[in-house]
Amino acid sequence: MATFFRWITLKPSTLLFLVIGSALTVWAASVLDDNAGYLLVRFGNKIFESSLSISAFFLLLSIGLIIIVVSNVYRFFEWIFDGKRGQRSASKKTTEGLVALAEGNWSNAEKLLQKSAKKNETPLVNYITAAQAAHEQGEDDRRDDYLRQAHQSIKGVDIAIGLTKARLQFESGQWEQCLATLMMLKDEKRSPSYGYVIKMMAEVYVELNDWEHLVELFPDIKKRKVFTQDEFLAISLQGYQGLLKRAVRGISESAELEQLHLAWDKVTKKMRQTPLLLKEYCTCLIALNADAEAENVILRFLRKDWDDGLVALYGMVNGDDPAQQLLNAETWLQQRPNNAMLLLSLGRISLLNKDWGKARTYFESSLRSRQSAAGFGELGRLLSHLGEHENSNECFQKGLAMISERLPDLPMPETAQDA
Repeated sequence: MATFFRWITLKPSTLLFLVIGSALTVWAASVLDDNAGYLLVRFGNKIFESSLSISAFFLLLSIGLIIIVVSNVYRFFEWIFDGKRGQRSASKKTTEGLVALAEGNWSNAEKLLQKSAKKNETPLVNYITAAQAAHEQGEDDRRDDYLRQAHQSIKGVDIAIGLTKARLQFESGQWEQCLATLMMLKDEKRSPSYGYVIKMMAEVYVELNDWEHLVELFPDIKKRKVFTQDEFLAISLQGYQGLLKRAVRGISESAELEQLHLAWDKVTKKMRQTPLLLKEYCTCLIALNADAEAENVILRFLRKDWDDGLVALYGMVNGDDPAQQLLNAETWLQQRPNNAMLLLSLGRISLLNKDWGKARTYFESSLRSRQSAAGFGELGRLLSHLGEHENSNECFQKGLAMISERLPDLPMPETAQDA
C-alpha cells in the first residue's frame, strides 16, 4: 500500500491527466452513440438520474480527486514522521557553517556548526570545525569545550582530537599546554600520526628552549623522517648549540666544564665535525678558560679541513705556547696567502707573542685583502698604543660603522707617552 501511495504521490499530474482523458473519451463516445443509455441511482426516497456519459465523467473525476487528496495527505504525514528531515536540515547547516569557516566568518561558522552538531550524522566534524572557529576568535575555553564534546560524540578518535587540540594550542602560543597534550599522544608509537606528534613536540621544545628533551627526540625524528634533511640539520644544530650554551651556566667553572663535556658527549660523531658546532664548543671552552683544549680541538679539524670561523677563533685562543701557535698559523698562510681571516688571526697571535711590528703588518695585510670592522679595530687599537693617534683615529672611524663584534682582550705595548 505504501508503495502505491509513493507512486501516486510522485505522479499526481499524470493521474489527473488520465482521469480527464478518460472523461473526455466517455463524452466523445456518448456524442457518437445516441443509444449510450442512462444511469439511475436510488438513495432512500431520492432518485438520481443522468446520462451514462455524464455519470461516467463525474465518477472518474471523483476518483481522480480522491486519489490526489489521499496522496497529498500521505505526503504530509510522511513529512511529519520523517526521521531524516532533521538530519537533512543539520547537513545543510553544517555545509553553510563550513562555507562560513572557509570565508573567515568565524562567528557565523561557529553558530551554524554548533547548532547542527547533535542532529548531524557526523557530529565529530561539527565539533572540530566549531573548535577551529572559536579558536580563530581567541575563545580558548569554548574551543576546548567543543573538543571535549567531539571526544564524547564518537569513540576511537582520541588521536585525531588530541592532534587538533595540540595544533590549535600551538597556534595560540600555549607551549606548555600543547606539550602536555602531545605527551598524552606520544605513547601511541604505532599510530600513523606518531611522526606528526614528535615533529610538533620538537617544534614546541624549540619554543621552550628545552634543548635536553629536544636532543632526546633526535633518534626518533631521524628514524621517522619527519623533517627534510636540511630541516633536520638546522634543528639539530639549534638543539646542540642550545645544549652547549646551557652547559656553561653552572654555579662554578669546574662544574660548567664538566657539564660542557657531558653536553658535547651527547652530540653525534657526525655532528661533531660540523664547523658551526665546533666553533660553539670551542667558544664555550675559551669562556671557561680551557684555551688549551679549545686549541687542540681547532687544530684537529684544521689539519683535515678548513673553516674561516674556526681560524678566527684560533686567533682568540690564549694557548700554552704562543710561539707554536703562531708557527701553526704561518704554516697555513703558505697555502692561503691572501686569506683575510687568517691574516687577522696571525695579527692577534702576534700580539700574544708581543711582536708589535709583525702584528701591524698582518693587520694591514688583512685589511688590504678584505676590509672588516675587526681588522680596523685591531689596527686602530695597536696604533693608539704605539702613539700614532691620527692613524689610529682614522682606523677607528672606518671601523666604527662596520663594528659588529667585541675585540678580545689581548696584550698591548705601552703607550708612547708612558714609555
